[in-house]
Amino acid sequence: MKLKPVYWIFLIAFLGAALYAQTYNYGYTGDDGIYAYFNRVTQKGLDEWTELFRYGSMNFIQINPVNTSIYRPFTLLTFAVEYAVFGEFDAANGHVANVLLYFLVLLVLGFLLHKIIAKRHLPAYIALLILVLYAVHPIHTEVVASVKSRDTLLASLFGFSAVLLWFTKAEKLRLPYGIGVGLLFFMSLISKEETITFIAVVFLLSYFILRRSWIDSLKHLVPFVVPAVIYMVFRSVVLDDAATTYNSIINSILYQAEGGERLATNLYIYLEYVKLLVFPHPLSWDYSFSQLKIQTFANPVVWLSLLLFGSLIYFAVKGFKNRSLFSFGILFYFATFSIFANLTDALIIGSNLGERFQFIPSLAFCLVVVYGLYRLLLWMKVEKVGPVMLLVLVPVLLAFSWKTIARSKAWKDSLTLAKSGVQTAPNSWRTHMMYAEELRLKGKSIEKTAPDSAFDYFEESVREYDRMFGILGKDTLVPQYLNTLAEVLIGMKDTARAYDVLQRSVRRNPNKHYGWFKYASLSYDQGKYNKAEELYLRSLKTDDPNLAATYINLGLTYIQSDQYQKGIAAFEKSLEQEDKEEVRKYLAYLYTKVGDKENAAKYAEGVDIAEVAFQMDMKAGNDAFKKNNYAEAVENYKSVEPNYPDYGSAEKYPTYFAAYGKSLLELKDTLGAKAKFLQSYDIEASNAVVMTNLGTIAFYKDKNYPLAEQYFKEAIAAGPDDFFSAYTNLGASLIVQRKESEAITAYENALQYGSNRGVLSNLMLLNRAVGNEERMKYYQNLLSEN
Repeated sequence: MKLKPVYWIFLIAFLGAALYAQTYNYGYTGDDGIYAYFNRVTQKGLDEWTELFRYGSMNFIQINPVNTSIYRPFTLLTFAVEYAVFGEFDAANGHVANVLLYFLVLLVLGFLLHKIIAKRHLPAYIALLILVLYAVHPIHTEVVASVKSRDTLLASLFGFSAVLLWFTKAEKLRLPYGIGVGLLFFMSLISKEETITFIAVVFLLSYFILRRSWIDSLKHLVPFVVPAVIYMVFRSVVLDDAATTYNSIINSILYQAEGGERLATNLYIYLEYVKLLVFPHPLSWDYSFSQLKIQTFANPVVWLSLLLFGSLIYFAVKGFKNRSLFSFGILFYFATFSIFANLTDALIIGSNLGERFQFIPSLAFCLVVVYGLYRLLLWMKVEKVGPVMLLVLVPVLLAFSWKTIARSKAWKDSLTLAKSGVQTAPNSWRTHMMYAEELRLKGKSIEKTAPDSAFDYFEESVREYDRMFGILGKDTLVPQYLNTLAEVLIGMKDTARAYDVLQRSVRRNPNKHYGWFKYASLSYDQGKYNKAEELYLRSLKTDDPNLAATYINLGLTYIQSDQYQKGIAAFEKSLEQEDKEEVRKYLAYLYTKVGDKENAAKYAEGVDIAEVAFQMDMKAGNDAFKKNNYAEAVENYKSVEPNYPDYGSAEKYPTYFAAYGKSLLELKDTLGAKAKFLQSYDIEASNAVVMTNLGTIAFYKDKNYPLAEQYFKEAIAAGPDDFFSAYTNLGASLIVQRKESEAITAYENALQYGSNRGVLSNLMLLNRAVGNEERMKYYQNLLSEN
């Protein structure tokens, strides 16, 4: 190699980081919110940064916070600094930071490996090949592509930097350097605790590489032991008892394994890790119950694992005395993996298997593979060992690089990641849960503008929830997701099943507020106000009710049932919990309704009572519209129309005329609907739903096909949620105008988003009409296949 090793190290580090270049514009995924944008302290920048060091890192999450398990204040501090610098959280910043940190980790590892290999008087290319194999290994994808895993990258960077500094000055470690080593190692531990195993790594380096006696090697651990003790003291003072609701089979099957089952299951999992190191496919972000199941020694795979690891232990012990590099590599792997090995009840980590847990141990794997290949070629008496090693490894490096790039695409966004999980770990309850949740959120985000597309998302979400509950069984350990399942069913208008699911939820969790609250909300939406009142009152008796929100909803329920005095009492109680302008408006309105001018004046400061009445009627119209009660919706929309310019306007109620038009259309008042859609069109010309409805009216009612074509084209340009329907609508308007070539283009565009027999039939007939026999037969074959 003509270039000096230092240049090769920089080049390999750059190439390894470059494999993740595409992630710069990816979004947040998975647990990123716990550390960044959904963390109650980091999202305040540096305003409360000291809190990060005073409590456990799970204490700041907004859902089920616990002051247990992990203490990683420095990682959280970096996210707080990120917010303080940029003024907001942007996933791009997190991904760029991860790629940069990976580059730095590879640099430090490169220099460390170069020094280790030089101490053993081996060729420099061995260190470089170990580094490049490590740099491209796909098992690192989760750590680099997931913003949350900045903790692993920071811990590795500080930890390996501490080891590098110690190793460089090992001959005579002066006090200033010793302090530097200790500080770096402490920074590593408060980034993520997994590098505490580096104490064992340093012992192995001292014994195997520096060839000190084992007693002398123990003495040289002081710069690492001292900061580790300090960290453990901090941790014990800050964190509460580790027993939490997270300690269940849904997180680790080992919580239900005992004795021989525990050992057999661990052996099975250990072999899975080795398999992913050798053949990293398929890769998944989750391996929860029941992707991995409790094992027994009746499974031959368990015996294969026992044989493999028994052999590794044998070779490690055998090579200990003569300081074999194989022994070093094997013990390095065992040491760094030990923290994730679930060896005892107290050390169960709450996860069956995680690719991120191999980020550091995989270095030992790469060392053993490269050094083993080197020794094999020497034994075979190959003359040019270096070039042959490179020739052998190039296909592996290329395959690993391709897999890394392909796998990193799964982290594009939460929906993509969730979908990849159900494909690679189809038996995991968590992959189906996350996919169901992402589908639910997507459906909710487009529910108002594209109800048909939202229905498709909700329908798929229900299927995923059902698969999740099917895996967990009837007595699910996560009954909170019954509430979100009910929410999706409501979105699908399947209120009957939603009621059943919510009833099951409150039976499973009678002291949890949210289930009762959702149950009451569903009753309210269905116009069952007496039932809603009963359920809201019941929700107030739960362990930790949301008093402000519940009393607001209870007050609105009383308004709907004309119980104004009860409504006043409910809103007053809500105001005691939280002073909101919305509640004051309701109170001013209700006191006016009951003729109490004195109290009305008390809340009426800055409040236009007529505007509040307008808002109440508008809300009633919207509620009726959501319930598909179009006659009631039209009645309310009609009553507010005269005051819309004064109190409404497009800025406050942009979808008013669209909903009004849709309601009229459902009541067969096409002319009235057209008038309202045109008003909506004048206000918001980019509303694809409005233009689609105008196009439909122009097509079916007015028979004005050129105008229908215009509206359908504008709907497509506006970016509808359902491109398939948009293009098929356009195709239909072009057919009746005998624009066959343009209609073919429209229908072929539709096929990019879906398919049905109608589209295929039209394409077959259109191609026949234009004389394109080849394309006609193509679509004819598709029809016969379907």
